[in-house]
Amino acid sequence: MRALSKFIDRLVAFQAEGSSMLMILLVIIMCTEVFLRYVLKSPTIWGLEFTTFLYGMHFVLGYGYTEQFHGHVRVDIFTTKLSQKKQDILYIVTTIIISLPACIMLCIWSFDNAWQSTRTFERSASAWGPPIWPVKIFMALGFTFLALQVLSNLIKKISALRSTQSD
Repeated sequence: MRALSKFIDRLVAFQAEGSSMLMILLVIIMCTEVFLRYVLKSPTIWGLEFTTFLYGMHFVLGYGYTEQFHGHVRVDIFTTKLSQKKQDILYIVTTIIISLPACIMLCIWSFDNAWQSTRTFERSASAWGPPIWPVKIFMALGFTFLALQVLSNLIKKISALRSTQSD
């Protein structure tokens, strides 16, 4: 199980590094758009919408990486008063009951949404009218990486709990 957890961690980190490159493209497009709009007085019809798509994909693809380092918002007012063993048990229980099922449902729903969008070749209703099904596919992948990382963190907590019990 630890090998699976390490593989998931490496996979999520690899995809996060790749998706971080979207920010370079986003900055280039935004700078170009600013130059075209304010210097040449000739803005594009696609600049804002395309950067919104890029930022959305970057944001969703970062969910798993953020989870890898426990960067999501947590309310720990009560749990800090518990022993480490009890904190680990509570983490395992809440992950099994709430977090993992929620992430799995997000994966299922987002892949269903992406499939419907891809099947109909859904396009934006803007003047530019780009296809939005690729963005929905990336959203589904982002939720998948999040679910995988939640599973990886769960494996690590269970392993940590087992090692403290065997001592």
